Amino acid sequence: MFVFIVLSAVILFLLECCTTFNISPKLLINKSQYIQFPELSDGLEWGTFKMERVSETVNVNVRYFPENNFFMVNNYQGEVFNPIKIDHLGKTIFQLHLPKSDAFHLIDDNNSFIIGENSVYNFAEDHPTAVSFSTILNKENTLTSEEWIQIFESHYQKAEIVLYGWVTDLESANCVYFQTAGKWTKLYTFSHSGPSFIYSQGSKIKCKIKKKEVPEKVREVHFLKDVARESYSNEHRFTDSYSTPFNTDQSFFPDQSLHYKMAGAINMLAFSKENSSSDGYNIGIPTLFYGTAFYEMNFDGAVLHFKNNAIKSVGIGEKVQSETYIFALPEKFLNRSKVSFLTYDYGINKHKNGKEGVYVIRRKGN
Repeated sequence: MFVFIVLSAVILFLLECCTTFNISPKLLINKSQYIQFPELSDGLEWGTFKMERVSETVNVNVRYFPENNFFMVNNYQGEVFNPIKIDHLGKTIFQLHLPKSDAFHLIDDNNSFIIGENSVYNFAEDHPTAVSFSTILNKENTLTSEEWIQIFESHYQKAEIVLYGWVTDLESANCVYFQTAGKWTKLYTFSHSGPSFIYSQGSKIKCKIKKKEVPEKVREVHFLKDVARESYSNEHRFTDSYSTPFNTDQSFFPDQSLHYKMAGAINMLAFSKENSSSDGYNIGIPTLFYGTAFYEMNFDGAVLHFKNNAIKSVGIGEKVQSETYIFALPEKFLNRSKVSFLTYDYGINKHKNGKEGVYVIRRKGN
């Protein structure tokens, strides 16, 4: 009897780890119910909530601007940049589609500003329009270092917005952008030779004049957070464990110091294996299973069941992965907006189902 029990356990283990047979009791008992779950999609509704898809790409950057109470979804679709403005109720109110060939000639996106070769969009405005540069300085690289500093300091003192640009329409020159009383000035740095007032430090672009760092003047902005996964809504999906070693003074990732509350909870009920692949070394022995995960998502007691593609590595204790996040605002802004975002960042080309992207979760009636 002992040998039979051990042999049965080994067979079950091999079936679970090395084949696409599904032997999970929970899945076997409830599969007829689970397969009735809707797929993750635009338009799902449950309780007082509804979900609307605004992007079809993965690892999209989602930010919140409290001064004007709106969200910005920086969506790159291959060769097209598609920034999307979403209001505090969760409605899409403005977006751009900017291919490389567009006459706007996209240069950069910085804070709430989309910068082109000759003009700038300010997404904080109620009706964003491309505002042309009123003044362009030092494009011909004719200023002396002293003249450049004097012009910089004069404009900096008066400007409401100051942005630093690492990439410009000139091959080797950086830029400073000043917005003063609604008008934009572009000041090029020195190309090929001359002082390097603008420099990069990690992912940040900074300015240093006379050995003193000069901060940008920008609008307050924050990332959202998935509290359960301890991940943030930047394009890299920073986690607390990743950020903490670099963030002792909060300068690397300031939003880590904010307090966030869990907006909604996702619980995976079961995973159904459907096919597998090996790594090329152990031919015939699976290293990765592709299948469908069945979920229960709870927002304020309202429950949505849905299913979606997921993967699971072979091995004891390996977790099902679908790269699904629920991002919510820092707690101090929850009285200004109840909007949350579900992002599905599934990156396995072989097993994609076309459901990737950003979904806005908002109240019905808004």
